[in-house]
Amino acid sequence: MLNPTLLSEVLSPVGIVVVLLIAGILLHFMRKHSRLGHRLLISGAVLFLVFIFTPLSELLILKLERQFPPMLVPPASPKMDRIVVLSGYGEENPAFPVTSSVTEETVYCMAEGVRLYRLMPGAKLVFSGGVLRKGDKSVAGIMADFVQQMGVPRQDIFLEENSLDTYQNMVEVKKLVGASPFILVTSASHLRRAVGVARKLEMNPWPAPAFIRTSQHYPLGTRVIEYVGTFFMHFRHPSYERLSALQRAYHEYMGYLWYRVRGRV
Repeated sequence: MLNPTLLSEVLSPVGIVVVLLIAGILLHFMRKHSRLGHRLLISGAVLFLVFIFTPLSELLILKLERQFPPMLVPPASPKMDRIVVLSGYGEENPAFPVTSSVTEETVYCMAEGVRLYRLMPGAKLVFSGGVLRKGDKSVAGIMADFVQQMGVPRQDIFLEENSLDTYQNMVEVKKLVGASPFILVTSASHLRRAVGVARKLEMNPWPAPAFIRTSQHYPLGTRVIEYVGTFFMHFRHPSYERLSALQRAYHEYMGYLWYRVRGRV
């Protein structure tokens, strides 16, 4: 049986380009199918150029990031004293400082969590993320080390160290927060799925997006002429980072769809 994860990767934007190019190269050396090989090579090359030259990835992520507005000031509620921060990737390496042990996305999420923590006297931080590499500390534990070195006292930190995906994050966090309202911090593009799972589990999350990559370039209220100008300006700046962003957008849309199919959101 075909591995669902492998199938998902093959059908991703980068996966499709790779398949087209490899198939094109293989068929190119087969006289009977050389013409088809040329067409596949051209298709893969054109698709690659579309991905790096056009702001397609920005527009797809923009739709995700606009689901929830930034939380400039935390809600004034005495019942809300938990700030849950979901993790990205992290791995422990004694040869490097903890600041190099987590991904850029995770750093942004921790920074947003600590910012809100400073604005909420008496609040506690809850870091969620299990062990991703055998023998390592959990990602939640690495995050705790990070913010402790930034001045957050250990008694204000709670860890959820058993989860490996978004659904597990929320299932395990519910054991710590129950039905009480809490602030949920994760990357802006991932927040729709995380909030959807939490609400399905009858939790009470207040969304606080972090790692906002795109929407600041297309703010709400922008005039059409300015929107179009920004859109076309991006064509002048090809970037390989767009491939990574496109993969991220694909992962979130497919992840949300998969969760809908399984009744998790």
